[in-house]
Amino acid sequence: MNSRKGEDAEAVDSTVKALLADTVRGLLPAPDPVRRHRVRAGARKLVDCNPWPEDDDATTHLDVAKLALLRLLYLQQQTRRAAMAGVDEAVVQLARSSVEVCVLGVYSLHETNVVAQLKAGYIKAASSMLTYLVEDGMVTKDLVDQSAVAMGGAANGPGVFAMADRIDTALGSTGAVSLYRRFYAPTSTFFVHANAASLLRHVGKDNALSERPSMPWTRRSALHVSDACVGILASAIAASEGKPFVEFEQYAHAHMALTFTPMAVAMTQGLRRSVQLSQLPPLFRTVRDLRQYTQSPQAAADTPVVREARLREGYDRIVQLAGFDFPDDVVRLLGDDFVTRVLDGIAEYVGKTAQADTSGG
Repeated sequence: MNSRKGEDAEAVDSTVKALLADTVRGLLPAPDPVRRHRVRAGARKLVDCNPWPEDDDATTHLDVAKLALLRLLYLQQQTRRAAMAGVDEAVVQLARSSVEVCVLGVYSLHETNVVAQLKAGYIKAASSMLTYLVEDGMVTKDLVDQSAVAMGGAANGPGVFAMADRIDTALGSTGAVSLYRRFYAPTSTFFVHANAASLLRHVGKDNALSERPSMPWTRRSALHVSDACVGILASAIAASEGKPFVEFEQYAHAHMALTFTPMAVAMTQGLRRSVQLSQLPPLFRTVRDLRQYTQSPQAAADTPVVREARLREGYDRIVQLAGFDFPDDVVRLLGDDFVTRVLDGIAEYVGKTAQADTSGG
């Protein structure tokens, strides 16, 4: 019995220390105006496609990536202005837009047909926006359709997840899809779309309604995401042209390391409201066991399917012990984010272990 209590105390102590360290790093101010100015100036120099080609056939996929970087630099600036004004919803939505533009920019570096794809998507969107003229009887649908064909044909543009998946396939990584799942999907659910998750932000403690919604993210994290996206795309463009890219890459990593995911913030808020003191020891023990598993030889030896099953089982246990009162779709999103983040950590551990074995051999 005493041994079990000792294990629980040890689990609480080590896990709390780790959580506090991560939390403090993400909450403390991290001003870097000089470095940000230097990175922005370097990124702006990469945008050397001015003037923009008049002929679509003369526009390259690299031009698209550079135009996306120009857009990102603007969004980064606007995100900070919104933060200074205290408009949290705008800060989050601008950061979400930064993720989307970043993914498009990197995708453009690996998809030579991106110009045609974007043009077809633009024509389709323009045709849709002109539909009201057909309904008002000002033009015929045939005219709109013929115009779309004359401009080259309409088609759906690439989706954000599809672009992220294409990037990871080209690079043999999981970074782009992880960026999508960690930040783009949850901010869409909580802040952009009208659904249960976004509406319930206006339901507070004891089911009291509030005009001001809860904030299942942090303003500082949104700023870090916006900054990181600039570094990610600038680094990718510079590397593709054989130019120095390390500073951009380090800048992206530094800001991403300070970022909480919306899912982590939402989970913490739910935990604070619902957890019972008697549940803390088994809850922390479950978290401890999962942490140990992720950096164990067993995790390295397990197949991806077994790893995911083990993590989802642990997540379900955490949800049960914490007593989260979230809609099912939010619980699922939380679970997907949790599993994705931990699987990334295991993959990193496996890679380091393999590298160490190779060096030792």
